[in-house]
Amino acid sequence: MRYLNATTLILPGAVALLLAGALMRGDETLYLAAIAVGIAEILVVAVREIRVGRWSLDYIAFLAMMLAAFTHEYLAGAVIALMYTGGEALETYASRRALASLSALLARIPKAVLVKSVSGAMESVPLALVSAGATIIVRGGELVPLDGYLTSPRAVLDLANLTGEPLPETAAEGAFVKSGSVNAGEAFELRVSGTLATSTYAKIIDLVKDAERNQAPFVRLSARANLPFTLLTLLISGAAYLLSGDSARVLAVLVIATPCPLIIAAPVAFIGGLSRAAGRNIIVKTPAALEVIARVTTVFFDKTGTLTLGTPRLTGITLLDAHATETRALSLAAALEFHSIHPLAHAVISAAKERHFTPAPAHNVQEIVGTGITGAVDGHYVSLEQAPEEQHREGGISLLLSEDGAPIATLHFNDVLKDDAKKLLADFAESGLRVAVLTGDRKEHAEAIFDGLAIDICADCTPEEKYRIVEEAKGRGETVAMIGDGLNDAPALARADVGIVFSGTENSASIEAADVAILGHDLALIRELFALAKRSVRIAGESVYAGIGLSTIGMLFAAGGSIAPVEGALMQEGIDIAVIVNALRAAFTPRA
Repeated sequence: MRYLNATTLILPGAVALLLAGALMRGDETLYLAAIAVGIAEILVVAVREIRVGRWSLDYIAFLAMMLAAFTHEYLAGAVIALMYTGGEALETYASRRALASLSALLARIPKAVLVKSVSGAMESVPLALVSAGATIIVRGGELVPLDGYLTSPRAVLDLANLTGEPLPETAAEGAFVKSGSVNAGEAFELRVSGTLATSTYAKIIDLVKDAERNQAPFVRLSARANLPFTLLTLLISGAAYLLSGDSARVLAVLVIATPCPLIIAAPVAFIGGLSRAAGRNIIVKTPAALEVIARVTTVFFDKTGTLTLGTPRLTGITLLDAHATETRALSLAAALEFHSIHPLAHAVISAAKERHFTPAPAHNVQEIVGTGITGAVDGHYVSLEQAPEEQHREGGISLLLSEDGAPIATLHFNDVLKDDAKKLLADFAESGLRVAVLTGDRKEHAEAIFDGLAIDICADCTPEEKYRIVEEAKGRGETVAMIGDGLNDAPALARADVGIVFSGTENSASIEAADVAILGHDLALIRELFALAKRSVRIAGESVYAGIGLSTIGMLFAAGGSIAPVEGALMQEGIDIAVIVNALRAAFTPRA
């Protein structure tokens, strides 16, 4: 359930009370109320942070507001309250934290399934009530909801959700079919082997849950700077009191030290980075994700749909007849495939369109899913069926085209790398990052695709194995980014320090599991994301440490009695403006 962040109400309250106090000529009651609002916000944030094991809190702001109330410096305390609640509001706005409820992982599973009784009658039964041994009907285009054994003669399955591979597979009667695969052909019957709780799909969901529960807390840039700055502030304020005995000097030190460069500057820089990323179709869910990306040491890539196009493509035609031509062979194949919805049919039609010709019409077309398609084209009997094993190319699928019973060509299909995939991998490896590809494809095929690149290849990976590989890398102290696009990547995306997903597949499960969603499939945006993250973190760091330096100088003057508490609050506002202006640079494209 979504919760209403306390900042949503606290910031307007602090602003209203401060303005009302000013309009009523310094009404101390209203200023005191503003201080109370600020203290309440600190306590709300403290409880939330301590619950997740983070102790680097805003002690200085808390001490400053408490001391302001105790010494009756209400205006100074109210200004601190405004600055603090403003910083929290900026961070909340920047984050819009997308807590993965995991409902997206179940979105594609049908809530009910057709169960076939012994008498042959069909009944819609809630998925959770289907027991082992039941026979269910999986219609074309549906996701297989339960594991089971195929009882129909054959089925064409899209296993991309489970293995990441785009090429469909034909299963014969008796084959074991895993839930999470998609029926790419006609309806088939499946004898269920287990329940929803024991299904392959449910195991993937459990992996994502486990990853979210066990994610190590990340120490933000502002938190790393907060503790030493707090100790320095307490040292200066303590020395001021011991030397002078004047609590006003202590308050002035605390007011100047209120770490607004930490509270405001870093969020502004990251909001700028998030905004600039969104303008490039890169949706970064939290500011923390930018910080993690800037510190990444290991990048794991999924292959299919991430580094490759993710759909079968016609990659070659082998002519088997001396009188045949590639154009003739493709024309005959396209004439038949125009009548099919098979994934390979789309590849043939796309190839014909790329060559700018329209195939002749086909008549009496008949298709047996998983076997082949036949028909009459220009008075000739034409068939397209799976080619013999010896005619297949490594890692792909081949179809044999025959005319009047005589083989004339073999059409080869495979997934292909995106144009800039090899360059991206090489650039990342040269920059010092450890780069590896996690794929469900066979090792020899994957190695052939990435031949010549100094990267690790982990092949034949299931979703569980991808999860394990990420977990082991984190266990070695590596900061891991996982880049993928499918359901089979969701556990690894959730387990990585930062998960980056290409969302063009509309796979809500992987999008929910990731920290960054890239709209589309352009690999160049990965390079932009990493550069943008490093620049945003650099600018945030400049703003934070410049602000700390200026505040330290101000604290020393305040400790010497040269600056009063209200003057210190105004001075701190000046420092805030300076660091915020610098932080805003993150929102703009740097000059070449």
